[in-house]
Amino acid sequence: MLALFNFFKKFLRLFVDFAMVIQIVVAIVLFTFIMYWFFDLINFQILAFLTPVANNITVFMHSYFEESLNKGVNETDGSLFLFVMFLFVVIGALSQLKIYTVSAENRVSRKIDKIKSKNEDEFNAQLRAEADQAILAYRNVVLIVKLSAYKRTVDDMRTDEEKEKEHKEMVDRLVCEFYSRVKEAPCCKFAKSGDQLVVTLKGFTHVNKLLYYTEKALEDLRAEMRKENWIMKFYAAIDAFDDKVLLKDVYYDLQILLKLNLYNEIICYGNFCNRYYMEPKNMFEAYLKGVYDTTEPENVWTLVKKY
Repeated sequence: MLALFNFFKKFLRLFVDFAMVIQIVVAIVLFTFIMYWFFDLINFQILAFLTPVANNITVFMHSYFEESLNKGVNETDGSLFLFVMFLFVVIGALSQLKIYTVSAENRVSRKIDKIKSKNEDEFNAQLRAEADQAILAYRNVVLIVKLSAYKRTVDDMRTDEEKEKEHKEMVDRLVCEFYSRVKEAPCCKFAKSGDQLVVTLKGFTHVNKLLYYTEKALEDLRAEMRKENWIMKFYAAIDAFDDKVLLKDVYYDLQILLKLNLYNEIICYGNFCNRYYMEPKNMFEAYLKGVYDTTEPENVWTLVKKY
């Protein structure tokens, strides 16, 4: 259908251009014979070379009309006058025909635009559907939480080894306590890696509960550490992936996010946000943190609990 309308539009455009050429030619002929007729009336033979053509026109006009134009007492043949009037009519008719043709061309153009717009909408809808299907395939989630703690006061009587040991023991304690608070999150598996807890989730529908348990556990731990005169910081990154992606690749990407050192926030890439907002209910809101140079410039988002 679109090809047919495009062909019709090109045909109308060619017709308009052809009519324009004919109109220009007729206008030149009209002007020439007006000048010839005028000079002939005043008996000035500057265009005498057109006399054979004028005679043929006169013979032709006489075969259809028996008109004459009187000037003074002399009778003057009005054939050229009728021919000139005929050319005026031709130019006017071509002008009207061009107007109607251009109007038809505009209607065809609007029809083409509607068809293109409809096709683009259908194509975009198909792309969105395919993109949504691809995003919905991100059914798996990985969350990595790195914990760190620092004592508010400095004890100069203790050696660096003792301080380091105390710090390590506190971090181990925090990781264990954090695990004990988030282990109730459904469909999750946990693995400890030094000062990090790696959480894997099968089934994206439970991601709100995972985020809720994580956020609550971290805030509670920070409050408890303040009471014990410790400052706790956490670095958390989360991502979603499909079954075709290897877990080690996702783990590597999240480690890059953790190296940004954005503490006390749960951060993620844009693909997690896209998948998260396809859930019917969102307990967290994603805000753009900024563009960071990881392996390449990437938008990094932070997840904030709704209140």
